[in-house]
Amino acid sequence: MVYLIFGYQRSMKTYSLVFLILFNLAFLNSTANSEPLEIKVMDDFIPQANGKPRNEATIFLLEAVKEIQNEINIQFVPASRLREWKQLSMLPDVCLYNKLKTPEREANALFTRYPIMAFPANRLIVFNMPTLPDSLSLEKAINDYDLTIGVTSGRSYSADIDTFIKNNEKHFFKLEGATNASRLGQMLFQNKIDAIIEYRDVFINRYQRAARTDKIRYLTIEPDQAAVFGYIACSPSPQGRQAIALFDRALQSERVKTLISKRLSELFPAPEQKVIIEAFNNAYVH
Repeated sequence: MVYLIFGYQRSMKTYSLVFLILFNLAFLNSTANSEPLEIKVMDDFIPQANGKPRNEATIFLLEAVKEIQNEINIQFVPASRLREWKQLSMLPDVCLYNKLKTPEREANALFTRYPIMAFPANRLIVFNMPTLPDSLSLEKAINDYDLTIGVTSGRSYSADIDTFIKNNEKHFFKLEGATNASRLGQMLFQNKIDAIIEYRDVFINRYQRAARTDKIRYLTIEPDQAAVFGYIACSPSPQGRQAIALFDRALQSERVKTLISKRLSELFPAPEQKVIIEAFNNAYVH
């Protein structure tokens, strides 16, 4: 009788061990064979030309994807700035990148915890206006100096600036789409508008061959910000939440974080370089 009980217990242990082994093998096999997450990345310009990324943010995104390449596939899809946010809210598998966080956007999208890009704050860029102060608020710009300011529709400049534009629309001239952003600069040189809001380095790169750039000034918009961050935003859906978790893991990897930090140090001149790098690194601490 004792022998039978002992044999029975030994058999149950054997069956349990075999079951656990088979279960683990099945789990590992299903994980290995699981399909990667398919994500549409909307953008309002062609992010790659001849297979090569056209801007730094695209490079950083593709480097992040390399870290999770077995778990996610991305497909670039052209869309206007207004349409890309609409698609993100309507479809479950859409992500955008290099986007500012604002309360309005966070109410309708999921954002990565960590930034993919950092910029110096936007500047109020003017042409042939030597008497304006080096820094001023937008309120003074429109009320004291009666400036008409060019902006791009669908773009976020910051929560505060977006709100100010919305409340003072008659003082702002709007064009839609990233391709039209260059038209605003042309209108500035032609004195059709008085100022535009743009990043200093973006403007310099865009018009480095333009004549009369010596008459351009980059005014600080009060209150000044140390840095502006661009994040990845995804659909508020299970697929979007999964994508955000994957992107955050990729951005935290030492390789991607170091690559972005190093490249940012090369992009900006010395006065802004230290501020940008410190702000970017601090964003990964908190």
